[in-house]
Amino acid sequence: MDQNNYKNIKCDRLFVYGTLQHGQSRNYIFRGLKYKKATLLNYKKLEPSSLGFPFIIQEDNSIVKGEVYFGVGQILINQIDMIEGEGELYHRILVKVKLEDGRETEAYTYYPSEILINNYT
Repeated sequence: MDQNNYKNIKCDRLFVYGTLQHGQSRNYIFRGLKYKKATLLNYKKLEPSSLGFPFIIQEDNSIVKGEVYFGVGQILINQIDMIEGEGELYHRILVKVKLEDGRETEAYTYYPSEILINNYT
């Protein structure tokens, strides 16, 4: 996976699958933004009880249910990068997701660092 594939692409959508989802502890950051339910194909969500938050890994024939937020500006992306530990705990990557109406769109999401993968898989 090329984790730097997003650097020259402007995207204002973010796929979330854990504490950033509607009704979860960190969702307040999206106050006022629209979202739709979405599915990420060929990834699997892991939720180690000792960690307290989920992460995803690539796995063929698996899916991750989540939400796509729209209109996520660069200032908000920068804030979420800090919350998610972008570069240390997670890497922000560009993925293709399927919206609940069947359409596909690209969105950023957070993929775990080698530290999380090696310690919790």
